[in-house]
Amino acid sequence: MSKPSPARDAITDVADRMFAERGVDEVSLREIVIESGQKNVSAVQYYFGGRDGLFLAVFRRRLAKLNEARSAYLEVVDSEGRGEDIRSLIEVSIVPLANYLRSATDGSHYARFSARMTPRVDFTSRDFADISDVSREIIVRLRRALVHLPEDAAATRVDLIMNMMVSAFAAYEQRQEEGLLAGAASFDDMVTHLIEMAVGALTAPHNP
Repeated sequence: MSKPSPARDAITDVADRMFAERGVDEVSLREIVIESGQKNVSAVQYYFGGRDGLFLAVFRRRLAKLNEARSAYLEVVDSEGRGEDIRSLIEVSIVPLANYLRSATDGSHYARFSARMTPRVDFTSRDFADISDVSREIIVRLRRALVHLPEDAAATRVDLIMNMMVSAFAAYEQRQEEGLLAGAASFDDMVTHLIEMAVGALTAPHNP
């Protein structure tokens, strides 16, 4: 993990905002560097090792904020004795993300960026040890709760569900931007359906 610096933080700040507003494919590294006040156009290469490294830095920052919200939600769930309940754990995963997206500005690319990054990231790696402990705890508890499944099947289902959740939000975000949601369920309805679908998928019987 790179050491923090004012210049690195400034670039990450600007990239985070621009990616959210326009999407990663519509923003050039040159724009980010200029907007962040850096004079050297190779600053991204110097501080992040390239475009992918910058993507990862932005994703880490967003995950850290999401992790805080999930941690607070999990504390409530644990205090109510629901910490091993499948539906409650799914809510801990989904609701904080939904709350963030609900408050995001119109045209936000937040979910689409997350959907792009999530399959490429190893959350058990050292790079994420300090910011994804709650996410890992949720995964561990979900796998443990799927007593009707073999261990490898439980791990596969949980992984598929986590990616499905992010992809569903990304699809909603895309449709919202393109005006394709006329007559569709509201955002809150979609969140409810997503929770129910995730629980149903995890609790379905195993038929190898």
